[in-house]
Amino acid sequence: MEIETIFRVILPMLILAFIAHRGYYVRKHGREENSLKKREEGWPSKLAGLLAMMGFFSIIAYVINPNWLAWASLPFPSWLRLTGVGIAVAGFVLLQWSQTTLGKNWSDTPRMIKEQTLVTSGPYRWIRHPIYSAFLLILGATLLIAANWLIGLTWLGMTALEITSRIGFEESLMLEYFGEQYREYMKRTGRLAPRLF
Repeated sequence: MEIETIFRVILPMLILAFIAHRGYYVRKHGREENSLKKREEGWPSKLAGLLAMMGFFSIIAYVINPNWLAWASLPFPSWLRLTGVGIAVAGFVLLQWSQTTLGKNWSDTPRMIKEQTLVTSGPYRWIRHPIYSAFLLILGATLLIAANWLIGLTWLGMTALEITSRIGFEESLMLEYFGEQYREYMKRTGRLAPRLF
């Protein structure tokens, strides 16, 4: 099988796996009856949705005929594109570890639930938002796998917009709910990557 064909199979599988994973947890923990406070969707979320649609359509075009998007292709060697696959796999590992660690504390939209506890174990020992870090790894890897800036930047842009708007709201909620305990937690953890100093 030609290497380009392999990447044309891997890319939609990656997106479908991401959607399936997210869908599973939304069904498992997405109930809103225990919500105390919930974020309203603003323009960043709407723009992120538009970018996601562009990302889907660009992947469909790439899978059907990569020549349709040849104008946006990047001259990445196969080893770099395979590295993208490895980054995506690492992202899925981090995502599952984070979801498992959060358990019932997770929700699909930024909100506070009645039985909320501050989780500081697993990846949360070092990173406050490892699920969002995983999103960046998984969806950012599309840039390398497709070797196409249109595909990669639409997914990266969508992810960056969505998590930026969510993080601010989530952290204000956590500060309001957990107060000094969360401030101390913020001092020893990084937002999306471990703190080095």
